[in-house]
Amino acid sequence: MKRLFLSKIFHKRFKPTENSFTYNGFYIHVPIDNIESIKSRFFSVNKFNFFSFYNRDYGARDGGSLRNWSVGCLETAGINTVPDNIILQTTPRVLGFVFNPVNFWFCYSKSKLIATIAEVNNTFGENHSYVVNHENENDSSSINKFFHVSPFLDVNGYYDFQFNIKNKVKIDYYLEQDLYLITSVLGKEVDWSVKNFSYLFFKYPLYSTRILFLIHWQALKLYLKKVKFYSKPEKPVTKVTYEN
Repeated sequence: MKRLFLSKIFHKRFKPTENSFTYNGFYIHVPIDNIESIKSRFFSVNKFNFFSFYNRDYGARDGGSLRNWSVGCLETAGINTVPDNIILQTTPRVLGFVFNPVNFWFCYSKSKLIATIAEVNNTFGENHSYVVNHENENDSSSINKFFHVSPFLDVNGYYDFQFNIKNKVKIDYYLEQDLYLITSVLGKEVDWSVKNFSYLFFKYPLYSTRILFLIHWQALKLYLKKVKFYSKPEKPVTKVTYEN
């Protein structure tokens, strides 16, 4: 079932200097197995509209099967249970443009969450996926950081992913056991309706441009605070990281 959420994105850095922000936004939940059936005057799949979803923006980026890609990620992480329902949390294109810092793929088997794929994108056009295994009944998982996102953060350390609050995802970043930053996305569900999509369109007509501007604005603030700059390393050979 398709769902629409208003969101609050929170980010706080603790080291080497404090910096925090909270921004409002929105995202959708869509089932990848029947997403083609989601059609309306304001939302289209693989076709231009005010809001649109394109398969080629996700997974292998080739427009192919999103299910095959996501199941392949789970198999790479040693999760052999095949999900019967996969819900993708993402922001759609607005007037044909999109940039998602992270997409979440919630994988269910018989209504039980068995895994979550955090598909991370950086501003260099690269992406990497972290697979959180929920089969052990835990709501959180620590996974080594393996992908360059910010030039003001080391590529070392690890993430602690937490999914224990309804409609909230929290990601903490640690380096040498020290908590460096926390990030969270909290959603409030609203009706999937012309009224709400019209509101979002007029409120965020250039949503992806806004996201990219805010990313660079925060980077400028860190630069002025003389936070250490890390040059971009070679992108990792592997595309999937998971809990050891």
